[in-house]
Amino acid sequence: MKNWKLSRKITLGITLIVIICMSLLYATANRTLKGMMQESERNNMKSILDAQSSLIEEYVTRQECLLKAYGKAPVVRELLKDVNNAEKIKAAQAYTEAFYKELDDWEGIYIGEWDTHVIAHSNPNVVGIVTREGDSLKALQDAMVSRNGLYDAGIIVSPASGKLVLSMYCPVFDTNGNTILGYVGGGPFVEDLESILNHLRTENDTADYYMVNTQTNMYIFAEDESLIATEIQDEMLLKVMEQIKAGDNSGAITYQGKDGKRIANYQYIDKYGWAVVSFDSEKNIYSEANKNMIILGQICLLFVLIISVLAFVMIYFSMKPLRHIEEAIVQLSGLKLQKNSKLEPWIGTKSEIGKIATAMDSLYGALGEMVSTLSSCSSSLNDSAVAMQDSSNVLISCVADNSKATMAFAEHAEDINSAVVKVDKEIAEISKVVLDVEERIKQGNNHSSQLLDKVEQMQQLANSTLENVNVHIAENQRAIEKSIEELQKLMRIDEMASQILEITSQTNLLSLNASIEAARAGEAGRGFSVVAGEIGNLAANSSETATQIQAICNETKSNISNVRTCFDEVILFLQSDVKNQFAEFSNATRDYYNSVKEIQLLISDIAEASEIFVDTVQNIQTQIKEVSSVPDDQNVRSQDVLEKAKQTEETTKEMTLIVSQNKENASAISGILKRFS
Repeated sequence: MKNWKLSRKITLGITLIVIICMSLLYATANRTLKGMMQESERNNMKSILDAQSSLIEEYVTRQECLLKAYGKAPVVRELLKDVNNAEKIKAAQAYTEAFYKELDDWEGIYIGEWDTHVIAHSNPNVVGIVTREGDSLKALQDAMVSRNGLYDAGIIVSPASGKLVLSMYCPVFDTNGNTILGYVGGGPFVEDLESILNHLRTENDTADYYMVNTQTNMYIFAEDESLIATEIQDEMLLKVMEQIKAGDNSGAITYQGKDGKRIANYQYIDKYGWAVVSFDSEKNIYSEANKNMIILGQICLLFVLIISVLAFVMIYFSMKPLRHIEEAIVQLSGLKLQKNSKLEPWIGTKSEIGKIATAMDSLYGALGEMVSTLSSCSSSLNDSAVAMQDSSNVLISCVADNSKATMAFAEHAEDINSAVVKVDKEIAEISKVVLDVEERIKQGNNHSSQLLDKVEQMQQLANSTLENVNVHIAENQRAIEKSIEELQKLMRIDEMASQILEITSQTNLLSLNASIEAARAGEAGRGFSVVAGEIGNLAANSSETATQIQAICNETKSNISNVRTCFDEVILFLQSDVKNQFAEFSNATRDYYNSVKEIQLLISDIAEASEIFVDTVQNIQTQIKEVSSVPDDQNVRSQDVLEKAKQTEETTKEMTLIVSQNKENASAISGILKRFS
């Protein structure tokens, strides 16, 4: 990941944070919403049971009302008062049949005496039978008396039709309201009730239902019709009845079935002693809740994708100015001093990017001034080296001429010595020799004058060159000191980078505090927490960039120190070597000038001696000795001149070497400058 771009790292970090947050959200929602939805499903099952119980009560109450209405007819009461009256029997039979026709799904309806002797029935063939005797009769009578009204025996399997019917009995009282004359009975089929209950079930309802009689422990309704009217053996139902007997009229129990955990909800109808029970597996009951959690998980994944894409887009555009800064820094690392125009909109702004852009702009300016100063110094050194080279060439030429003149003068001195020797041998040729000596003296005088002029020129040139060297050394030293002072201004960039690091430290602290406050805010602060994390990441990025700028400043400090050391060595070399060499050269030309002056004086003496030699022959021997001694002196003087000429030539070579070194230094500075563009 070290080679990854910062935008990718931040996007990956945000994506991981979003995934973690969404995972926590999903886990929390799964725990909370699933519990709520499961509770809702249980409440829904309970509501269905309540509705079924209400429908059962309503259905039974309606059927009871019909039986009560049938028993309250005057014809019924009159018949029970006079059971042997044929007209009353006929009227009651007709009333019973007519009433029965208005009923829906009733097995039958009838009028019976207190001993269950049927005296009128919807089915005339049944009239005259006795339905109960003995204990069962006694139990029926006691039940109607204790209820003081309608007695509902419950849903039973009719022995006549074999179908489920609601067995009901209602006593018929005399007009005083206390004396029981007999009773009316009837039994509607419960198929209608079963269809009504089934209408409450939805298409996705997988629950099974039982309706049981808690007093007789018998099945009333069951999905398996073979269980109807049989004794209950199911452990779940037995447990439900235990709960009901314990006083819990509604509730739910969980038990282990063949297909896993199952949940049973029950509702007790206290009025009739019946209980409605629904049961199903947890898988089926909570299937809708599980589907909703799957949908919630898919939504969370979709949000993760959307947030990641939006974060990437936002970070991409937010990092755009930072990429411009990166380009500028890379460009600066290649020593290219052309300002990046893309940074201009951010220069002078108060943001982290603005401060870095401002620092970069200042760095460009400072480096530009430094390069300009170095360029001026390099040009000055180069010009000085060219001037010194020209002076050295002139000096070499003068030295060469002086050397030739000195050699010629030495040769002439040797000729004079030969001539003096010949004077002793050939006195006859003295006149000719004297003339020859005079001619040669004239030539020597001319040569000495020319040599003196050249030596004077050399001395003036040496003095002028020495002054120029001193002036250039002083100017270069001042320019170098000024450049070093300008370079020291770069230290402000280091201070600005330190300020940026302090700002990023404070920004990190602010991001941490914002994250803490966002965590305290909970759900409401989640988005702010992401923004706080982004601010922390941008602060870390600014800190890294400022650290890089400090590293560049430290490297620049080192380079400034190296340049200062180099210039100090150049100035020291110019002051200690070049200046001293020029001083020695000036002293040498002065000595050389004095020597030529002495030679000229000697030539004058020779001229005077020649004139004396012409005028007076008597002193010829003395003059010959003087002439003989003069060439020796002249040889000594000529040798000195030759030595000084050699010394001057060596000094000139040293100056040439110094000029060459100055050229190399100027070339090195130019090389440094060429690295900047």
